[in-house]
Amino acid sequence: MNRFFAPLAAAALAAALWAAPAAAMLTVTAETDRDTVEISENLYLTVTVAGDSASVPEPKLPNLQSFNIYSAGRSQSISIINGKITTSVSFTYILTPRFIGAQAIPPITVSNGKETAMTSELRVTVTKAAQPPAQRLNTRPQPARQQQRAAQQAAKTAANKGEQIFLKAETDRKSAYPGEQINISVRFYTSVPLSSNPQYVPPSFKNLISEDLPPVRTGETDVGGVRYAYSEIKAALFALAPGPAEIRPATVVAQVPAQDAIDPFDPNFFQKFMAMSGAQGQSREFTTEKISLDIKPLPAGAPAGFSGAVGNYTVTASADRPEARAGEAVNFSITVAGSGNLKTVIAPKFPDLPDFKVFDTMSSLDVRKDNDLITGKKVFTYILVPRSEGRKTVPPVKFSYFDPKAGQYRELQTEPVTLNVEKGGQGAKTVNFNPSNAAAPVTASGADIRYVAEKSGGDPLPLLAAAVLGLPWWVHTAPLALLTLSFWLARFNRFKLANPLLFRFRRARSEAFRDIETAERLIKEGKTNEAVSELYDSFMNYLSDKCGVKVSALTIRKAAELVKARFPAATPRSLDEMRELWEALELRHFSPESAGSEGASDLAKKYSLLVELMEKELK
Repeated sequence: MNRFFAPLAAAALAAALWAAPAAAMLTVTAETDRDTVEISENLYLTVTVAGDSASVPEPKLPNLQSFNIYSAGRSQSISIINGKITTSVSFTYILTPRFIGAQAIPPITVSNGKETAMTSELRVTVTKAAQPPAQRLNTRPQPARQQQRAAQQAAKTAANKGEQIFLKAETDRKSAYPGEQINISVRFYTSVPLSSNPQYVPPSFKNLISEDLPPVRTGETDVGGVRYAYSEIKAALFALAPGPAEIRPATVVAQVPAQDAIDPFDPNFFQKFMAMSGAQGQSREFTTEKISLDIKPLPAGAPAGFSGAVGNYTVTASADRPEARAGEAVNFSITVAGSGNLKTVIAPKFPDLPDFKVFDTMSSLDVRKDNDLITGKKVFTYILVPRSEGRKTVPPVKFSYFDPKAGQYRELQTEPVTLNVEKGGQGAKTVNFNPSNAAAPVTASGADIRYVAEKSGGDPLPLLAAAVLGLPWWVHTAPLALLTLSFWLARFNRFKLANPLLFRFRRARSEAFRDIETAERLIKEGKTNEAVSELYDSFMNYLSDKCGVKVSALTIRKAAELVKARFPAATPRSLDEMRELWEALELRHFSPESAGSEGASDLAKKYSLLVELMEKELK
């Protein structure tokens, strides 16, 4: 047993060092309200960050090219138990999908400068929108020439009456006070079908900060006698200081169907016709006009305790319990609730409390965005320690704010809070809160050394140490080898986390062939549509992993240009094969009933051969 003691102890030490990062107190989790969503619906993403401090960092969202993302609010809770502080904050986001198919939400990270935590990747399937009954009645197939003439006539009529697609932005007011909420509405109108959900680029601001007001609204309306479908995005703005403010243009990038006349006998008729129908198209950019705002200064006569809060608020105070012992900590909270920019509200001035020892405040913030209004509450928590027993009272706390609707300042105060403080325990008698008093003299409470045994020679530790020293030299190198291995693995993991694109590039081939095997199994089971969807998603993922960019958000031409720019060794043959496979997979994926005679099995074989060809060139 003694011969193996040293290596086992070293292994235990290495395992402890290896497991140390797992004990980090900063954690983050992410979840969606469902894993399947229609292209016209919204998806709710909740990211929860927890830590052992009074505040936790906000999550860093990755670049989500397959979704438009909007902040929907946050809720926070702080727990103080026996002096240990834990905080949990839930951030809610609304995601609007842009493309049909299997989409990924990459890992979300948080970092407080010392620790870093990361969620796992989330997978979401985006399906086609359920067609309303009124539209189903008009889905009877027409001859190609007749359908072409009908589409051209509808486009010509809309063009004679006004723009087929346009973008408009407006605010609910042109002037406001600093900190007063201003709502901006950006509406995207279209009278023609689009190839995918448009991509929205919000405006930038001067002398303003913004908060999203989800969800995205959709509907139909008549403009100039033309029937338009619209999508509306709203945001709340808060001015920072008096003076001019500016809302710069917002932008929407959309895939607009082409309107060039096409010949039904053209060999590429189907691809061109699908471009007119909305499956493909040209990318166009639409922008709004610049909007100027006038920010008025706050009037004179502010109360002495005014700290800049603007809105409509209430204030309350409470203690976590009505009774306590002298020397015990009591959590005392001041809650400011109402509508306004709660992020900028600071703690009210706390009165002098000679009967308590007051520790620094901690704040938590809950924000809601209902009915296009920013509301919520901000809780300021103080730690109060009673100095002595008796009936102790915390006097009212005053809070002042400016009401923009009434145009005047208001001053509120809380109700006094009374605590019944009992005599502290034995340990509480030694608590001294007055630094001017002299410390009690130190007295000896006993000797430091106690004899364990009267007779010597019974201690086994010297024998064990001698046995360890007598082990062969190579046994003593095992701890060093284990420590070296653990440090190498830690460095490798850090390198892997810091270079995710490199590892995605390397494993792209194996994942592609794994997906091909899955598709071939589905083909044998007779599930050809599912097999084609698997091949399509796999091909998009393969190109994305190789290029380091979400390829599904690009057109075929731009994707080919990207591959050629990233990999100059790519030959025209491989690029042509890539385009042909992309078109064939897209044709079967989005319109299986019009795909022609090419089977799913042939697509799997073409994909397999193309991967082998591109692996030789994409290096």
